[in-house]
Amino acid sequence: MKAKASQYGERSVLIEDFDCSPLALITSLEQAFPGATIRAGLESLVITFQDHSDHFAEITMVLDSITGTTTNPSTKIVEIPVIYDGEDLTEVARTLGIAISEVISIHASTSWQVKLIGFAPGFPYLVPLEENLLASIGRLETPRPKVPAGSVGIAAGMSCIYPSQMPGGWHLIGRTDVVLFDANNSSKPNLLSIGDVVRFVAVNS
Repeated sequence: MKAKASQYGERSVLIEDFDCSPLALITSLEQAFPGATIRAGLESLVITFQDHSDHFAEITMVLDSITGTTTNPSTKIVEIPVIYDGEDLTEVARTLGIAISEVISIHASTSWQVKLIGFAPGFPYLVPLEENLLASIGRLETPRPKVPAGSVGIAAGMSCIYPSQMPGGWHLIGRTDVVLFDANNSSKPNLLSIGDVVRFVAVNS
């Protein structure tokens, strides 16, 4: 399916229904429009320009050149050490009808790709590159008002890591000491970027 572009305010364009990888699309747009800001969602992205010029035709040309043909840039693999002692771990295992050790094994043996950084600074939405049993676990019926920084969660077929303390409705299965967001690092505040592959490594407390 050809990507759909539509005007999104005075200086932005919304891009949806693309059949290439988000990383390939973002990389191509960054190269074509180096001064623009790109914000990615799970199924769409918005590119915002600094000026009020009409860039719609240029964007259409870029989309025509990459949709379904552009390969991914090199993928960065990031290993995240995790202590699997989350307060929802037992309930997740019970819901799936498997042992806690198997929940840990499935989560740690799956490669997870960063689909989106959003909701909060540094918060990664991670999608599995292989199908697994954890996909049947939904969100909590009642979100927690406070989830500790470093908590590792699963919900709706995805995994996440909370970069700081905040409310959240994901099932918590572990925790990590890795810093995901550094506000003092102006050049690269986020540890993870869209397209990176995360591999969780089980460690002892």
